[in-house]
Amino acid sequence: MTKLEDLKPLFYKLKMKAMYEQAESMLENIETARMTHTEWIKELLEAEIVRRESNALNRRIKVAGIRYLDACMSGIDFDIDRGLDQTQILELGTCDWIRKHQNVIITGKTGCGKTWLAGALTHAACCEGFTAKFIRMPQFLKEFSATSQQHPEFSKNLRELRKFDLLVFDEWGMGQLDAINRSDLLEIIENRRGSGSILVTSVLPVKSWSDYIQDPTYADSILDRLVRNAHRIEMKGVSMRSLERYGAIVKK
Repeated sequence: MTKLEDLKPLFYKLKMKAMYEQAESMLENIETARMTHTEWIKELLEAEIVRRESNALNRRIKVAGIRYLDACMSGIDFDIDRGLDQTQILELGTCDWIRKHQNVIITGKTGCGKTWLAGALTHAACCEGFTAKFIRMPQFLKEFSATSQQHPEFSKNLRELRKFDLLVFDEWGMGQLDAINRSDLLEIIENRRGSGSILVTSVLPVKSWSDYIQDPTYADSILDRLVRNAHRIEMKGVSMRSLERYGAIVKK
């Protein structure tokens, strides 16, 4: 008589570890003895689906490279006055803006929680099945611009970025843009129009972005593509790092 443990190599060969473990658990449960064959199969399949979806989510989160691993929608602190519109934030958490290929721009002073909020929205995107990439702009521009647009690596990098449903440009406005950077940014943003979304965090208010880009023509082209269809979040208040509950050492 064939036992379940005899089938273990087959389950594992088919990469159905969760299904095998669920079958083991069900054999030990008196309640499952009353189940029909169809109900048994349903339970096993659902266990395997849950495992695969969990693994896929973990892969998306890992690839996204979210800077703060604890960032999530349920952890957003609305009690501190930072200018956050809870209705707007929760609506963004549904990720409809990504489905519509829209953008999000988060601005505010250093320490108010821009990057953490961007991480929470990125985490929500991963949970909804979207792929994302968290990018720190100063380092990214330096690395991406190491190859000119005529170099084969540039086209390859551009194709890789286009695969992501969401690109997060963290610390927009840090460092200086040169002619190559401006051209690269326009190409990246244009390449995503109608096919992907961009989330930007910046200490610079949007009205100062033209000065940061330092070229009227490029500034007009970049801002037209980036800002016109963007949801805007303007954060304010004290630095979260100055608060004891967020790790600050407060003098007694």
